[in-house]
Amino acid sequence: MRRARVLVAASLSVFFLALNPVPARAAPILIDWAFNINGEIYESCPGGTLPDGFDDSLFDWESGLGELSLLYRPASPCSSNVVAFFDHELSPETTSFFYNDYGISGGTLSAGQTWEIDEPGYAFGDIYFNVLSGSLDNENAVPEGLENDVSLAIGWSFTLGENEYARIRWCLTPDPSFIAGYTGLYLAQINELSQETLYLTSMLDICENDSVATPVPEPASMLLFGFGAAGVVAAGRRMQS
Repeated sequence: MRRARVLVAASLSVFFLALNPVPARAAPILIDWAFNINGEIYESCPGGTLPDGFDDSLFDWESGLGELSLLYRPASPCSSNVVAFFDHELSPETTSFFYNDYGISGGTLSAGQTWEIDEPGYAFGDIYFNVLSGSLDNENAVPEGLENDVSLAIGWSFTLGENEYARIRWCLTPDPSFIAGYTGLYLAQINELSQETLYLTSMLDICENDSVATPVPEPASMLLFGFGAAGVVAAGRRMQS
């Protein structure tokens, strides 16, 4: 059974208040993450290892902001399924901490792309189980007016031919200008009290001989993220029996 977040929330709230009696807005905290690559599961607890082909040089694992990319080169042509899951906490300086967020989706879903916004599985959400099964439901279970704990997931199903490989990128940022003019799918997690917002986008390129063959639209500037200072070590990792 997953460990309840109540004690974690209380202890972290006390920690933040002790450090900042009158806190400014803090960076998000990446509480949990997972990747499902053709049924192989990589998750933050236990171990926290990533598969070969991942590049996290533009990603901050404490705040969970930046860009992650996967270079996927199978040994032979195949159909593939890749899903990414992120569970952030926004505005950790607020006393309620976990349960004041809601989600929105926007833009246009690309061929082979799936998504989900849901409570991460500690109470009622099924998003984590869907990530483990590789099948997201394309639904927002935590819309405005039904605020709760929120997590986000985006997946891709695609087929690679001879001499083809895939490059998948996930970008997470609090900067709304990042999605200005962006026509692809984006997900957002919003704290109703502070209005702090986290945006998630994902791009898939099917490449051949190091030349992009089938690009998916992406924001105009990939490297402007507005990381902010993330001075807190991520806590409250998912525990499973």
